Amino acid sequence: MVHDLYRHWVEKRVGRLAPRWRDIDPGAIRPLLPFISIAHVVPGPFDLRYRLVGTGVVEAAGRDFTGRRFSELGVTTGFESWLAHYGRVVRQARPFYGRYRGDIAPDLARFVDHGAFPLSETGEQVDGVIEIEDWSEIRGLNPGHIDLPIWRFESLPIPEPLS
Repeated sequence: MVHDLYRHWVEKRVGRLAPRWRDIDPGAIRPLLPFISIAHVVPGPFDLRYRLVGTGVVEAAGRDFTGRRFSELGVTTGFESWLAHYGRVVRQARPFYGRYRGDIAPDLARFVDHGAFPLSETGEQVDGVIEIEDWSEIRGLNPGHIDLPIWRFESLPIPEPLS
């Protein structure tokens, strides 16, 4: 799913810094929509405000955070690492990749791939982020309802070009 959104992002970018929000074609990425979130950048101090949160993300998080700021979410998977991850997307104006690791049981780990891609209305600076979290392989697990902090997030770059 991360690769599919990346390909769509590159196609809609058309040589610009990043695509505009209105350039993203929901019909072309229909299977990805439940796992997509879109946020606007809130400057000084840096934060994000979520404009759209897909149903798969809501299910995984255990709540809908549309309209809320990232700083209000009570992130248990490493607030500072997530903030640095988003900050890197905005500052470097390029996509970045990450992966959750969930240690569900002593011998049972699950992984969730994540991609964050910049958006720019002006073409001069990043003012939004479209991201995808591929919870499709662990649907029904309801990780947002698990009390233990079993999920860890690691941020990694997406190598370019991605085929």
